[in-house]
Amino acid sequence: MIKVGIIGAGFMGSMHATVYSQLPDVKIVGIADIRGEKAKSLATKFKTIAYFDPDQLINREDVNLIDICLPTYLHKEFVIKAAEAKKDIICEKPIALTVEDANEMIKVCEKNKVRFAIAHVLRFWPEYKYLKDIYDRGAYGQLLTISMRRVSPLPTWAWQDWLLSQEKSGGALVDLHIHDTDFLLYLLKTKPKKIYTKIKRKNGLDAHVFSIFTFENGVIAEVEGGFDFPSNFPFEMSYTAKFEKATVDFNSNKSPSLIIYEHSGKIDKPVFQKIKAEGVEGNIEDLGGYFYELRYFVDHIIHNKPFQVITPEEARDSLEIVLKEKESDLKGAEIEID
Repeated sequence: MIKVGIIGAGFMGSMHATVYSQLPDVKIVGIADIRGEKAKSLATKFKTIAYFDPDQLINREDVNLIDICLPTYLHKEFVIKAAEAKKDIICEKPIALTVEDANEMIKVCEKNKVRFAIAHVLRFWPEYKYLKDIYDRGAYGQLLTISMRRVSPLPTWAWQDWLLSQEKSGGALVDLHIHDTDFLLYLLKTKPKKIYTKIKRKNGLDAHVFSIFTFENGVIAEVEGGFDFPSNFPFEMSYTAKFEKATVDFNSNKSPSLIIYEHSGKIDKPVFQKIKAEGVEGNIEDLGGYFYELRYFVDHIIHNKPFQVITPEEARDSLEIVLKEKESDLKGAEIEID
């Protein structure tokens, strides 16, 4: 039985708690948040103990897994605290705001011999897992181009508006767009050779990102990410992947969400199981990606198996690439990656 303590009782803390409540080999032994009412409300819902001081939960002897669902600028502090308390760690993405902080977090976890997982959920999202599978199998020949899009209303729902602070969240570039950058690195198993990026800023915030990646194998990727839309604008994640023998088109707002247009004229519409996130307030109704992600991490912790879908080093590399995107924008030019 894995005994998990959740740090952070906001949207992601609620999402993770919902998943853990469905895993028979996991027990939520506490939920911590400096916002007392938030901690109490979520702890009551999942019949566990509320903590107003996260350190008390981290230092509980019977806790063997700490799940960090805090704002990005707090990740380093609490990952290090949990590692030094000899707890295995799951931390929400992105790993940190700087590569230097990410390296320090990885080093401390290695020193204390604890498991360290970064929750890049897109690698576990059914429609994205499907794309990874057909790419790896070469089901439709070589991938030629891919366009990816992730757009959202302005995130005004975050605690103390931390998402709207460039210093605390890294803006849409580091908080939102990194999802697709990370998945591209995972899909193609390599970093891009060239990056050209333009960023639209609003009140000092990196609010909207447009990037073109060129990979050594010839794949060209066009990626858009932004959270500067009106409050009534629907959240969307989508991709269009053009292979030699088919085009795979996914859009989270369409039903069916994914359609394959084969060059032979055949049209395929794979069906993906939906797991409802009951009682979770936010722009994601399907618990699926989060369920598969946390199930994977828990299984690998229980059976002492190395993480393969995502490692801390890969999460750091994804952060490094989005920061290279910013470098391209600031230089106003395409840059090459060593």
